[in-house]
Amino acid sequence: MTPDTPQHEPEVTASRPQEPAVEQAASSSQASTAGQAASSPQAPAAGQADSPPIVPPSMSPSAQAAPEAVSTQRKPKRSTRRLLIEYALTALVALVVAFFVQAYVVKPYRVPTPSMATTIQPGDRVLIDRFLFDDRDVKRDDIVVFTGPAAVGNQVLLKRVIGLPGDVLEIEDGVLYVNGVADDAGGVTTADGETPTTDPAYGQLEEHPEWSLYEPYTVPADHYYLLGDNRSDSFDSRFWGPVPRASIIGKAFAVYWPLGEVRTLE
Repeated sequence: MTPDTPQHEPEVTASRPQEPAVEQAASSSQASTAGQAASSPQAPAAGQADSPPIVPPSMSPSAQAAPEAVSTQRKPKRSTRRLLIEYALTALVALVVAFFVQAYVVKPYRVPTPSMATTIQPGDRVLIDRFLFDDRDVKRDDIVVFTGPAAVGNQVLLKRVIGLPGDVLEIEDGVLYVNGVADDAGGVTTADGETPTTDPAYGQLEEHPEWSLYEPYTVPADHYYLLGDNRSDSFDSRFWGPVPRASIIGKAFAVYWPLGEVRTLE
């Protein structure tokens, strides 16, 4: 007996074989009555009108409604369980996809400092391309996210690529030259419309390491020289040197927050 079958249903089934006998008895009674009517058309048989009609037994309303009631009560339970399973699977798939996207495709970052102002303001949230960036070379003027050296506690930072491997960097009168060409600080300009000055880091260091740009500096192989667009307020390669390619995580390609400042990054 399955859970959906009521226990009183066999009683109803047991009463059904009597139906043919009832029908036969009714037929015999009708035949006898018909014979009497034929022999005495004006005098109907006594008691014929008084005999109650014979009705075949049928299932009671409660017996008919019981299976439906049981089924109605159990269907919502099955539906609720199915919905919960579907929601759990959907949430699991969403988490897996989100983890995969952030780990290998696109990852969001929040910029806490003004070192890249006015290109990227403090509090801006940027999207980083990790998937396509791994298959191509780093280019000058790319804005990249990277793991900083021990001098900054291996924090994740965001700067602009200024020098490629083999490039010669030099500062003269506040102007940064890359292979003899003046750098434009990522297009950032002062209130007067001029490129902000770039100073070497020697004034803030006890020693003058070669990458401080106190003197002309050649970027070593497989390394990149990174500066902030806000040169007067940026802790960058002038202080802790060039960054190896393996430390670069990806390229920033868009600002997605705040909503009123959504834009792509060149």
